[in-house]
Amino acid sequence: MRFVYYNHSYIQEIPETPVSEKLSFSDIQKSFHMYGNEKAFFASYITAFDVQVPTQWWFTIKDNEYDLSKIPSKKRYKITKAHKFCKTEELKPLDKIHELFDVYKESFNAYPERYRPKEILFEAFNEYISSLVNDGKHEFFATYFIESGKLCGFLIITHRGKFIGLQQQKTIPAYEKYNCNAALIDFVLTKYNEQLKNGNVVFTNGSRSIKHETNFNAYLEKYFGFRKAYANLSIVYRFPFGLIVKLFKPFRFIFAKTSN
Repeated sequence: MRFVYYNHSYIQEIPETPVSEKLSFSDIQKSFHMYGNEKAFFASYITAFDVQVPTQWWFTIKDNEYDLSKIPSKKRYKITKAHKFCKTEELKPLDKIHELFDVYKESFNAYPERYRPKEILFEAFNEYISSLVNDGKHEFFATYFIESGKLCGFLIITHRGKFIGLQQQKTIPAYEKYNCNAALIDFVLTKYNEQLKNGNVVFTNGSRSIKHETNFNAYLEKYFGFRKAYANLSIVYRFPFGLIVKLFKPFRFIFAKTSN
């Protein structure tokens, strides 16, 4: 079981895969190769996936056939409307890196002020996209506004064994009324529909958000047949953070109302 460093924590490389044995923080830390001075305060993993009884931790997944004819007409219109205005195709991202960066930069205009990055640098974006291209585990898709040919959205998916993760999707807010988000998801699900139908792949938008406000998971459930796959979550802490968490846990409802 491989863990990776993310935002001061260790998480599973394939988060949807259950761990059969009980792990301590030191067990995970010993198997992890540190980069620079990065230090994790805790680690998380799941011990069961897609359990029948609802829990407070879940993943948003699609593991069945994508069939537009089975979607109610009002919802189906959102997707068929996208076909009228947007053309979606696979992409070699480094050939369109400047256009992708423009989309990436403009996408944050629709974010609440507190979620917008302080700096959006082309060099960092180019390095990030190049690293994804080089690892060979990602696919890239772009959607264009038919009338002008402008690239107005992109989607990156990542292959993690049987799971296909929706890693990043960005669109220009002014074009969202033409359902460019739907155009991207529809294209990718259609491409992999035979494998979905045969149970060979599972699309996942990852686990629930605990900090950022987002309606995207609900959007995937409402229009594209994604569902919640509940899981049993285990969290282990670096000493002494476990003790600190226990001490402050009774006051968690107070902390939940703070901005930090």
